Amino acid sequence: MNELSLFQKNRFLFSTEKGMIKAQRIILIVTSAFITILVFGAVLMRYIFKYPGMEVEELATLVAFWLYFTGAIHGTYERTHIKTELIHLIVRKPRAYALMKSLASLITFSLAIVMAYWGYIFLLWGIAKMGRTPVLQLPLVYAQSSIFFGATFMSFYFLVEFVDNARQALGKAPVSMPPGTE
Repeated sequence: MNELSLFQKNRFLFSTEKGMIKAQRIILIVTSAFITILVFGAVLMRYIFKYPGMEVEELATLVAFWLYFTGAIHGTYERTHIKTELIHLIVRKPRAYALMKSLASLITFSLAIVMAYWGYIFLLWGIAKMGRTPVLQLPLVYAQSSIFFGATFMSFYFLVEFVDNARQALGKAPVSMPPGTE
């Protein structure tokens, strides 16, 4: 693609986008490594030292929330999230197909906004209740906040995907292409 995307034209947007992607990848690597170490430690404690290690399981659960939702954000950015697409079997015209993809991405974006709203309400509830884990007494809001942040960033990337699909349906170049398609 010879034409520069909107993000590449605007240095601030481009550097912000690259920074967000870098942060996502760092979070994914760190949380994956940490959970691997925690699970290995839990196995050692349980089967070698005969200690139940409930503390480790609590900590792994809190970290796993951030791993899962950051992975969902990154999958949405890369447009590798799970989707069932059968419309290409029915609609053969490229313009009509692009229009159907636009509609599907608008519905997906709308659902992500609803999820972000629910995540926000859940976060506020978590802050108000200040629930804690049973063993370590860690605030549950750490894990609960990942739902809100994950849904918010996913909504942003779904919006970008919708705009791209809508522009393609109108015969225009997309604003941003997913990695590997440029």
